Amino acid sequence: MTHRERVRATLAFQPTDRLPYDLMEGTVWEELFAYFRTARGLTDPEQLPDFLDTDFRWLFRPPGDTPGKDARRERSSLTFEVAHGPLAGATTVAEVERHRWPDPTRWLPPDAKGARQRWPDHCLVLLPGWSPLFWGVCDAFGVEQALVNLHQAPALFECAARCIHERYMERLGRLLPAARGYCDLCWLADDFAGQQGMLISPEHWRRHIKPLLAEQVAFVHRHGLSVIYHSCGAVRPVIGDLIDIGVSCHLVFQTKARGMDPESIAREFGGRMAFYGGMDVQHLLSFGTAEEVRQEVLRNAAAFERCGGYIVANSHTSFATINGKNVEVMCETARGLRGKGAI
Repeated sequence: MTHRERVRATLAFQPTDRLPYDLMEGTVWEELFAYFRTARGLTDPEQLPDFLDTDFRWLFRPPGDTPGKDARRERSSLTFEVAHGPLAGATTVAEVERHRWPDPTRWLPPDAKGARQRWPDHCLVLLPGWSPLFWGVCDAFGVEQALVNLHQAPALFECAARCIHERYMERLGRLLPAARGYCDLCWLADDFAGQQGMLISPEHWRRHIKPLLAEQVAFVHRHGLSVIYHSCGAVRPVIGDLIDIGVSCHLVFQTKARGMDPESIAREFGGRMAFYGGMDVQHLLSFGTAEEVRQEVLRNAAAFERCGGYIVANSHTSFATINGKNVEVMCETARGLRGKGAI
């Protein structure tokens, strides 16, 4: 099977010649590449996906400019921290509406045709950029004030979410037509859960976030792509909702978060949604032995043996502690396992 055929079959819960696998979201960070440069002689981070023979390629074209943001960019972690919510003091809907939200016209269509010519046999994922609904509201107000508004001034929370959504829909409208026929998946994303549970109640998520996300998913579908949806942490309470609105695959599957163990997830949701991830970065890929990594791949594969729909990947990126050798072992083990379909 080609990489593309393998991923498509996995998303359809059909058998494959081997398990598909990936580096999460195609991310190669400084500390990971340092291992492969020293140990394997690679000279360019772009060589790593081919060296590991991963099944996905990720298509991202950054916007023409980045709006001013009171934030600090960490050199190696590839993350940012918002130092101050620009709407922290907002008390009216009018103030929220007047805020300088990101301009969708800065986003230009990607060269999806060229990407498909470059990678004819890989699963190609469109990355429209980070514009989360829940976490975007938290960035705007500050997390604490956003949650206070959710309960005490819901109109402010709803207005901010709607402003983010409308501009993201316009952005998608600029990018998706160019991806149609070339990309297989579109990445949508938010972060609304932590290690122990959701940061917003499932009821509030269904009321304020789900309807907007459903519009985004339907819009992606109308352009012929399926949705791979990112949210870290303990998202189990709303996995059924994600299935209901048409999400095909959840990323990243963090099995150490509460309620996210592979066995119970596969029993309840297997055959209805695919799961991408499952290889813990907090402990296993950072500090585990090669044999422990192999056993975890085998455990996850066994959990999904009857239903299929499992894609092996690290459960997060950019940890300086992640052992490059363990990433190699993860990929080698997946490469030796036959992918199962629904029984």
